[in-house]
Amino acid sequence: MIKTFKILKINLSFVFRHKWDEKSKERMDMTFRDYRIGFWFRKRQIVGSNNFKNVNKWSSNLVNSYTIGVDLFIAKFWISFDLNGMHLNVC
Repeated sequence: MIKTFKILKINLSFVFRHKWDEKSKERMDMTFRDYRIGFWFRKRQIVGSNNFKNVNKWSSNLVNSYTIGVDLFIAKFWISFDLNGMHLNVC
C-alpha cells in the first residue's frame, strides 16, 4: 500500500509492504529474501521541482529526501518526506 500526500511544499509518502502482497509478487520475493528486524534512516538527494523540465539545471536543483523505516520479519513500513522535491508516479 502506498499513499502520497502534498502539504504546502512538503511531499509525504507512506509505504507498507508485507510478505504476501499480491500486487508485486516478484519484487516482494527479493525484498523479503532476508529476514531482518530493526529501524533505519536514509538521506538522499533528489531533483527539485524548480526548473525540472530543463535537464541541464538538475545538478543545481537538488533537494534532500529523508526516509525513516521499520523492518519486521514479514512486514516493512517506511515514511519518506522532502521539501519541494519532484516525484514521478511510476507504480
